[in-house]
Amino acid sequence: MATNTPQRGQSTPITAIRSTLLSRTAPSIPPASQLYEPLVKGVLRHRQLKIFLHSALFCWALVSLWMTWSSGGIFGTGAKEALFLPFKLSTLAFTAATFVVGALPVVVLRKAHLVAAPSPATSPSKILTGALQKRSTSHAFLTYLASSLSLLLLHILITGAYDSTAPANARLTLFVKSRKHPYYLNGYLIYVLLSQVVIASACLLRCVLLDRFAIRWGPALSAQNGDKLQSFGLARVATVGITTLVYTSLVTVAHLTTFAFIRSVALPLLFQVPFVHLVLRPFTAHFLRGAWTVTLLTRHWSLISRAFYLALTTVGIWEFAESAFDAIVAEPIAVAQQTADPGLALVSGVTSNDAYLKHFAYAELREFSSDGSTAASARRTALFTDQKYNPSMWSALARASLLTLGHDYQLLLRRGKPAPPASAAADTQAKPAVPLPAPATPLIRTKVYKPAQTSPLHAALDTFASDGPLAAAVSETAEAGASHIPELFRSVMPTSPQATAGAAAGSVKKAEENVAALVKQTKGKWREGASDALGALLPQGVVRTAGQVKAWWTRERVHRVAETSLPNRYMDALAVEVLCRLTCASLAEDSYGVVQRDIPKIIEALLSFLTALEEYQAELNAACALPPPDKLAALSPKEVADKEMLAMEATRAAEVLGVVSDAVKDGIVQVVRTFGDKLAAFRFPPHIAKKLQGFVDYN
Repeated sequence: MATNTPQRGQSTPITAIRSTLLSRTAPSIPPASQLYEPLVKGVLRHRQLKIFLHSALFCWALVSLWMTWSSGGIFGTGAKEALFLPFKLSTLAFTAATFVVGALPVVVLRKAHLVAAPSPATSPSKILTGALQKRSTSHAFLTYLASSLSLLLLHILITGAYDSTAPANARLTLFVKSRKHPYYLNGYLIYVLLSQVVIASACLLRCVLLDRFAIRWGPALSAQNGDKLQSFGLARVATVGITTLVYTSLVTVAHLTTFAFIRSVALPLLFQVPFVHLVLRPFTAHFLRGAWTVTLLTRHWSLISRAFYLALTTVGIWEFAESAFDAIVAEPIAVAQQTADPGLALVSGVTSNDAYLKHFAYAELREFSSDGSTAASARRTALFTDQKYNPSMWSALARASLLTLGHDYQLLLRRGKPAPPASAAADTQAKPAVPLPAPATPLIRTKVYKPAQTSPLHAALDTFASDGPLAAAVSETAEAGASHIPELFRSVMPTSPQATAGAAAGSVKKAEENVAALVKQTKGKWREGASDALGALLPQGVVRTAGQVKAWWTRERVHRVAETSLPNRYMDALAVEVLCRLTCASLAEDSYGVVQRDIPKIIEALLSFLTALEEYQAELNAACALPPPDKLAALSPKEVADKEMLAMEATRAAEVLGVVSDAVKDGIVQVVRTFGDKLAAFRFPPHIAKKLQGFVDYN
């Protein structure tokens, strides 16, 4: 009989029900390296061409003056020839060469080693010591030296091509024109060559002491209401001219002193060294004829003036290029309007790791937050109510700004000193063992299987090769006996290898510290002995002057300590203004109250920063204030001068602190006036509430 039973062969596969619901995660804000930084770098490349153009025009003017002077001046060549001389092909060729070897290397050097914050040094000696440890200093010296020598070569070429009336020695050839002594070096060339080397070294020293690799933000970012820093060409040329003339005159005097010392002291001493005079005599024997007197300056005045004008040209080219660089690279940049979402671009910019580019983002955000147009209000509303990104744009902006302010707040509390290292004891402290709720079953650490039978020969070899029962018993007895030895005698017992290694490392470190202390003490004794010997030999006036110079060189400047404590003060002021202005704008433009949730954190951070600034200012007033007139009259003139200098430095330090403190006060006043009684809805710590109440009562 047939039955209708189902077939149990292949069955229909089970599949999941497809759904149109997808789990999508909100994207994060694009990093600054992808959105904001390429736009700013494009503008900076355009501004670099502007620096090149200004420097090239300055080089063209200097080359035209040099060629006109070498040709005999306006009266020697004629007015018409002098008028068309700057536009000749040879003049333009020398201008291009002067720009390439004079201005271009300095601009490239400044761009390669540009920093946003000054060096953390508080005295000239510390500035120089820190600069000598940087690679940028060696690069700068090689750049200045190569540029100065290249400009000297161009000067020789211009003189040989246009100054037909110049004597043979004035043409700066390598050897003098002499049949009897054809290898005598040209003293004119050596003098001018040494002048250019001294100029390069002096400009490097000035660059290091002025910390010219750091950007001067003050005039550029302090503009309010859309005012931009304008670079006036005529004012810059006048400033560069005065600075170049004064500095070149001082360096020329130093060069004459150095050359006189080499000519009258160093070179005769070298001729007294055995075998050295045999090498020097064929080239420099004629330099020893006659004594070094002041009349040599009058007899070779044409050489001194030529070297001075060449040094003046060299310093002028460098100074103009660097001043143009300082003025142009600090001008604010507006690039957010070129993007589809300006708020997103600016928020991405404040998260940049480059402090230089972050300055531009905050400067543009300040204008973004204070713009009163309808379009700007709509963009701020989009920033406040953003839900497309995780975290939102306002959260990312507030977090980045508060982190920046918090980092600089901690640096201010340490007075510019680096953060102390974390204690090793806290890191290596073992966590306490948590007791088990029930006694654990002991593990069986012996063999659970019956060992295989071994041959008598193998057992005998194992007995000789390992600790047998007797050795094990002796070891256990020794350990048990060591536990009963008094603590007084345990110090002479051998320890474990780890303890021995730790003790050895500690002893080595202690020995290194002792050697370093001994070397430092020996250097101090030698230095003290040398200064005592020189003090006994030199006149008292020279010794007193040397002591004053040493004190000036090593003394910490009060305003430099303040600058080291607030290296990013201009960016901090911009961040404060941005937070306060956006907070005020959120009262009318933030429909969801996103910003209001962060108001307590923002006000607490700002008032804490302000409290630290006021405490620092109180310390300066207590330590550096001038004494009353009656006490000031009882002091010596030197002590009065020191007190006045200290008070002047304290005033400059107050200006440094005022950059951030004024921004915080103005921002808190804006928030208080905007919110008014609505601030009572927020809770603050007692000391913050007391500080905030003072602003409320004042307004």
